[in-house]
Order: sequence, then structure tokens, then C-alpha cells
Amino acid sequence: MKQMDDLWRERIQSYLQELRRYLKYMFNDHLLFVFIFGGGAAIYYYSEWVKTLDSSFPVGYVAAIILGIVITVSPITTLLKEPDIVFLLPLETKLGNYFRKGIVLSFFGQSYILLIVLAALMPLYVRVTGNGFSTFFALLILILAMKVWNLIIHWKMMKISDKQTQTFDWLIRFICNVLLLYFIIEEASYWFTGVVLLIMIAFTIYVLEIVKTKSINWQRLIEKERGRMQMFYHAANMFTDVPHLTGRVKRRKWLDPIFSRIPFDSKFTYRFLFSRTLVRTSEYSGLVVRLSIIAALILLYSNNLYFSLIISCLFIYLTGFQLIPMIKRHDLKIWPDLYPVPPQQKRTALLQLLMKVLVVQAILFSVSACIGLPFIEGIIVAIVTIIFALIFSNVYTKTRLKKLDVQ
Repeated sequence: MKQMDDLWRERIQSYLQELRRYLKYMFNDHLLFVFIFGGGAAIYYYSEWVKTLDSSFPVGYVAAIILGIVITVSPITTLLKEPDIVFLLPLETKLGNYFRKGIVLSFFGQSYILLIVLAALMPLYVRVTGNGFSTFFALLILILAMKVWNLIIHWKMMKISDKQTQTFDWLIRFICNVLLLYFIIEEASYWFTGVVLLIMIAFTIYVLEIVKTKSINWQRLIEKERGRMQMFYHAANMFTDVPHLTGRVKRRKWLDPIFSRIPFDSKFTYRFLFSRTLVRTSEYSGLVVRLSIIAALILLYSNNLYFSLIISCLFIYLTGFQLIPMIKRHDLKIWPDLYPVPPQQKRTALLQLLMKVLVVQAILFSVSACIGLPFIEGIIVAIVTIIFALIFSNVYTKTRLKKLDVQ
């Protein structure tokens, strides 16, 4: 038992050291200022929007679904590593306290997110229902208790490999979480709340029964832990080089016509390489698609010129800032060093590619703004966004590349 406690202590110290190693870069850069500025603008417009609501707004549905998602998503921090599947397997029966500490760590880490989300929803709840902020602590205790239940159930279901069963587990927990929150927020009859609680109790008994004879699914736990850390490394990679980072590469043959437009000449070597990297690597292509869709939808339903300007420029910045580290993507591979091309070509190729991506994104944002706003205001958003994209790719990016020691 003492050896397992020592193992957890070593793992948690190594984990915190790893976090501190990258967080000092993440919270000491321009992006922090952008988040503060963007967050302040979002809070202001959110408060103004809340003032326009009345009792007809479906606050029960909105709050229950948002909180339900945050509560249901309950990853477990195990701090397991690849060799553990061999060296810790004989000690599986003695690892109960180790995994309990992982669940406790997960609970406290996710409780902060719940606290922030609930605090953000409280002005909406108070405005629509007329209840005071005194209900905040009662709701906080409730959602924290629900988070504990979700973590325990999710941990038990981690022993089952069947993906269909895992999907049903997530759906059942999500439905129960949403219904329970909805009935409590809407102050429905105790009978409805009691029925949901009975279903949760029955589901708990069922889960405990089906996993009673199951052993720890080491492979799944290690994969989940690796995926969790990769998400953190992807975020840290925006600010500094992360040697632990790995990405998923997909062929995407249907996009090959795009590359046929790149001339077959040594002058365009890095343009071809970075274009392939952008399209085929999920961390970059997914990033561009996600940010573009989110911003376009926000602009589509925005009816405020200044808010639209802030959102469009903010998302252009976020996209460009996270694509800059692509220039070091292949530095640890030998093949680019064999290219008979000048080193300056790499920098030029990235700047050109980044400008094209951001301009296309700016045009998309402009179309959404023209639909969501009066035409003249939409044109203003289009002009400002395109100019901002050009300045970012031709001025800011050059400064950033010098900071990364790229010639």
C-alpha cells in the first residue's frame, strides 16, 4: 500500500511539474491579453442580452442542457503510462487507493469548470425566474453531487471495451442529468424528481452488477490518459515547442486537386509541404474548421456592429496564432534537411499560406456579417476583418517567427 502511495506521489509531482513547465509560457503571452479582452467583451454583451429577457425564456432547458453536458463529460485522471500495462498488471488488486486518488483529483479539477459555468448561468436564471442569488449554493452542491455520481459511473464503465455500451452509458447519464436539473430549476413536482432519482439508483445498481467480475481495462485507461495529455500539449504547442506532441494524419485524397495548383518547382517545396500538413493533419485542419464555423454562426446571429468586429478579429487572431507553430512541425525529421532549397523559403511559404487561410476565413466571416447585420455594417466588418487578416499575416507573424528563431 505504501508503495502505491509513493507511486501516486511521484506521478502527481511529475504531472504538476509538467503543467508548470508549459503554463509559464501559456500565461505569459499575447494570447492571454486577447482572452482577457475577448472575455470582457463577451461578458458585457452577455449582460446586455440578459437584460432583454423575460419570463418566457426557456431557462430550464438551456441551463439543464449546458450543465448536463459539463457534468456528463467526466474524464478520469489516472496518470498511467504505457509501461504500466506490464509492470502494474500484477499489482492490479492493490491499486484501489491509487485510482481513488485519481478520481478525487478529477473531481476537484472539474469542479472549477462547474463553478464557472454555474456562475455564468446565474444572471440568466435570476433574471428569468425572479429567484435570488441565494439559490447559487444549493445548485452548486447539487451539481457537485451529480459530478461525483458521473465520475463513479464513468470509472466503472471504463472496464467495458464495447463502444456501443460506452455510448449508451454517456447518453443515459446525460439524459438523467438534464432531466434532474430541469425539474429542479423549473421547481416541478417532487414526483418527477423522485422518478429520475430512482432511475439513477437503478442504473447505478445495474452498472455495479455488470462490472463486478470485470478487471481493469489497462489499454483503454492508458489511451484515455494519453489523449487527455495530448489535448494539453496541443494547447501548449501554440506558445512553445512540445516534443511530446503527436498528431493524427489522414490521407484526404478528395482534396488532392488543391495541390495540383502548386507548381512543380523547387521554389514551392515548402508551400507544398505546409499545404499538405494543413490539410492532412487533424490538429490544424480541425482547428481551422471549428473556429471558422463557430465564428460564422456567432456573426450570423449577431445584431451589433462592434461585437461582430471583435468576434471576427478575435477568431482570425486565434486561427493565425495557432497555425504559426506549423513552421516547426517537421524540424525533428531528417527529410526537410535534405531539401536543396534555401532556409528562407520555409518562412516565406508559411507566411503565404497563412495569409491565404486567414483571408478566406475573413471572407467567410464577412458573408456571415452581411447576413446578420445591415448591409453597410456588414461591409464595414468585411473591410476591417480582411485588413486585420493581412496585417496579422504580414506584420505580426513576421515578428512572431523572429521570436521563434525562424530565419
